[in-house]
Amino acid sequence: MITLRFAETAEEDIAFSVSPLLEAVHSWHVLTDPGHHALHVPWVRRCRRLPAALRGRIREHGFVVADYIPAFFESRADGHHTDFADQLTAVRALPPALLATELAQTLIDTTRHTGHDLVNDPATREAVLAQYRHSDPGRAARLESILTDPLPALDDALTVVEDYWNAAFAEEWERIEPSLYESIARAGTRIAHQGLFPMLRTLAPQIRLDPGRRTLRLDRPHEHDITVTRERPVTFTASHYVWPHVRVTCDTPWPLRITYPAPPLSPALRPTGQEDTLTALRALAAAPRLQIITHLTTQSRSTQELATLLGLSTSVTSRHLHQLTQAGITTTQREGYYVLYTLNPTRLNQIATALTTLTPQPGD
Repeated sequence: MITLRFAETAEEDIAFSVSPLLEAVHSWHVLTDPGHHALHVPWVRRCRRLPAALRGRIREHGFVVADYIPAFFESRADGHHTDFADQLTAVRALPPALLATELAQTLIDTTRHTGHDLVNDPATREAVLAQYRHSDPGRAARLESILTDPLPALDDALTVVEDYWNAAFAEEWERIEPSLYESIARAGTRIAHQGLFPMLRTLAPQIRLDPGRRTLRLDRPHEHDITVTRERPVTFTASHYVWPHVRVTCDTPWPLRITYPAPPLSPALRPTGQEDTLTALRALAAAPRLQIITHLTTQSRSTQELATLLGLSTSVTSRHLHQLTQAGITTTQREGYYVLYTLNPTRLNQIATALTTLTPQPGD
């Protein structure tokens, strides 16, 4: 479990960014396992038109991004004026030991060892290599090569991503970059008006929030308990292609980062035609349902908890929740015995937008 603790003035300890290199890498990850990324099937289909030789190299070196995404791809990801080429240059300038550590993590079971263990502990390195020589000789040879000299493997990976960028992803980046910045602007507006935790609730379900304790938790196979401060801030990097994951970088020497699916590009997006707007307004047109929304602005809650807060029976509360969920205003997730309901701010924003477009604009 990774736990991030925020101070009362947490808004001063967070930042937002987008990253062309990191986004290209996440889209490469999509191509390694297309069946796991239903939202991105259109991109997978478009990439079938890439040259056969490039598609072959993308597959051959896909181990670099298939599971663990090396943190070096985040180099200079916080500079809003940094372009793709600048980021590649920054990666190539990193110390070889750091590169070996990150590349090794793409080939090992990170629940048992880390790349740092293999780089710095000869006994661990030999034990892991001996295991893979027996079970997977090809992986063993690749891992040993990286630990001996990571630069050839790095150069291969960066050449692939650079060719992929030039052949296809540069144009895709132009398409999605404005939406990512729009997502960041909306997040900033929400923080300014409602505070940090209502914004955090718009992120993917893997994130668990406790506003009372001012903590954010993510299920991961290692234990980290981190206090976010001005000296160690956290950057939220908006991404289209990271979905359905939320990726966390919290090991030194890398800056603390959470890469999250940008809400306007998430599966929650849905059309807002006239009938759809009517459905949403009917769901909102009842005092108990408006009260439910108010109670959900701060945290997710169960039917039983909401029934107590509203002074209604669980069956009546359940009917109200069903109508809100049918309209897309609330979403559900199970935690043990309970089903928790969460407010969907993206849906509320869509409803508000649909209503404002009913009014003619000046000059129309």
